[in-house]
Amino acid sequence: MPKAEPTLHSRVALVTGASRGIGRAIAVRLAAHGAAVVVASSPRSVAQAQQVCAAIADAGGRATFVSADLADPAERARLAAESLAAFGHIDILVNNAAGISAYAPPSRIDAAARRAMFELDFHAPVDLAQALLPAMRERAWGRVVNIGSDTVRQPPIPYPGPAKQVHALALYGCAKAALERYTQALAAELHGSGVCASLVSPHKIARSESAEAVVRQLQDIHPDWVEPVEMMAEAAYALIGAGLNGWCGSSRALLQLLQQPLRALDGARVLGDALTLDRDLAR
Repeated sequence: MPKAEPTLHSRVALVTGASRGIGRAIAVRLAAHGAAVVVASSPRSVAQAQQVCAAIADAGGRATFVSADLADPAERARLAAESLAAFGHIDILVNNAAGISAYAPPSRIDAAARRAMFELDFHAPVDLAQALLPAMRERAWGRVVNIGSDTVRQPPIPYPGPAKQVHALALYGCAKAALERYTQALAAELHGSGVCASLVSPHKIARSESAEAVVRQLQDIHPDWVEPVEMMAEAAYALIGAGLNGWCGSSRALLQLLQQPLRALDGARVLGDALTLDRDLAR
C-alpha cells in the first residue's frame, strides 16, 4: 500500500473548525510536515485560532487564520477567496467544522434545526470543495478530506442506552451520511485527475473539547471507543500523503490498512499503532 509523503513542503492546506479539537490537531500535524495552513474558525473562536497559528509559527511553520460563519453561503465564498489570497493557492481542503445536533426525538426535529445542521455539515463542505476544485484540477494535484462520524450507522433497535443519546445523534448522523455519500460520488468524478476526495471518521469518538462530556461517560464503560485526536490527525495526513481516492472509513482502519504508526502531532515521536493502541493513550 502507498505510504504518506514525508513532506508537504509547497502544499497549502485549508482546515475548517481548526481552532480546537480534531481540526487543530490536523492543522498542527500538516504544518509539522511543511504545509502552510489556513486556520479557519468561527467568529466566536478567533482567539483560539490565533493561538493555533502562534503554536505553528513557534514550531517553525507557516499559518494564518480566517474567521467565517460557515452556516452563511456568502461567508463560505469569502473564506475560499481569502484562503486563496493568503498563500496564492490551496492544495488541501480539510472539512472538519461541524454543527451541534438537535436534542429532540427524530419525529419532532423542526425544519429550522434541519436546515441549520445541513448548512454547516453538508452544504459548507460541498461549497468549499466546489470553490477550490477547479484550481486543484488545473494543477493536477489536490486533496479534499471530509471528516465523518460513526453516527452514520443505524442504532440498534431497541436502543440499549438513554433515549436522549440516540435523539442527539439522529440529525448529525443524517448530515454526515449525506456528506459520506457525496464524497464517494466526488471521488468517482475525480478519478484519474490527480485530485482525490476521501472521508475519515473517528473509530467511535475522538477526545476533543467539544466531546469531553461524552468522553467522560464512555471512559469507564467503553474505553476502547475513545481515541486521541492524534489518531485523526495521523489518518488525515495519511490520506493526503498516500493519495487514496474514495476512502470512507475509520481512522483506525485506515492506519491498519496502510500499516502506518501513530505519531505525535510533531510527526516525529511514535506513540504506538492503530492495531495495538493501549487504552491508556486515550485517557
